[in-house]
Amino acid sequence: MRDKEIEERLQNCLDNGNNVWVIGDVHGHFATFKALIESLRLSKNDCVVMLGDLIDRGPTSANVVKYIRETDNIFSVRGNHEQMMIDGFSFDTFFKENSSNGNIWYHNGGVNTEYSYNRLYDSELQAYAAASSDKNWMAKLPTEIVLDNWRLVHAGYDQNFDADNQVEQNHLWIRAKFYTAKKPIDPSRTILFGHTPAFRHLHKDDTKTNLAWYSDVKLDDGRSMAIGIDTCVYHKLKSPKVLTAFNLQNQETYYQDYVRD
Repeated sequence: MRDKEIEERLQNCLDNGNNVWVIGDVHGHFATFKALIESLRLSKNDCVVMLGDLIDRGPTSANVVKYIRETDNIFSVRGNHEQMMIDGFSFDTFFKENSSNGNIWYHNGGVNTEYSYNRLYDSELQAYAAASSDKNWMAKLPTEIVLDNWRLVHAGYDQNFDADNQVEQNHLWIRAKFYTAKKPIDPSRTILFGHTPAFRHLHKDDTKTNLAWYSDVKLDDGRSMAIGIDTCVYHKLKSPKVLTAFNLQNQETYYQDYVRD
C-alpha cells in the first residue's frame, strides 16, 4: 500500500535541497524520540519519516502517536506492531475480554500501550476513544514509500520477487528472506528498513547495539542495497541504547542516546 501524495511531498522536499530524516523503531519511548527530533534541528521545510513500530514495549506509545499525528512534516509507514494493534484493539473490550488477536498484541507489548493511553488521557472513555482513532489512522498508513533513489519500509521485501510485486505481509514482517539477498532487490534504490534489530540479526554482535547496518551488496552507484536502522532502543543489554535517524539528503546517520521516560 502506497500513498502517492506523501511520496510526492517527500520527493519535492529532497529535490528542493531540504532534509528528509528517516527514523527507526521508537517502540513507545517518547522522551528518546522527542530528544532526537530536537537534536536534528529541523527547518520548517524538512521532513521526517518513521519506519513503523511507533508503539508497544516502551511506556509512552500514546504520546508518540499523538505527537506524530499532530506534526505536519512527520510521516510514517505501518509496522507489524501497528498491524497487531489494528487487528487486536476493540473499542468495546480493549483488554477486558481478549480475542486471539488481542492476546497476540497484548503479549507483544500491547499491555504497555494500553497503560500509556490510560495514563495520557483523563478518563477510560477518552483513552479508548483516542486509541480507536489511532487504530483507524494506522490502518491507512502506507506499508512502503518509494522515492527516486530510496525505498522506505518497515520490514523489507522477499528477494525472490520483484520489489513492486510484493504482498504487504513482507513489508510488515519479513526478515531473513530480505536481508540475506546476494544481489539488489531494487537495482535503482537503497532500501531503508527497521523491524530487525541490527545488532542481533545483521551485525550478529551484541557490542554493536549503537550502529546501523549497511548491506555489503552494492547498487551500481556504490550505495548499499539496504540499510537497517532498528538499533533496538528497548534492549536490556549493558551496551548503549540508541534511536537512529538517517538523512536521505546527505546520507548522514545520527544516533540519539536513550532518555528515560
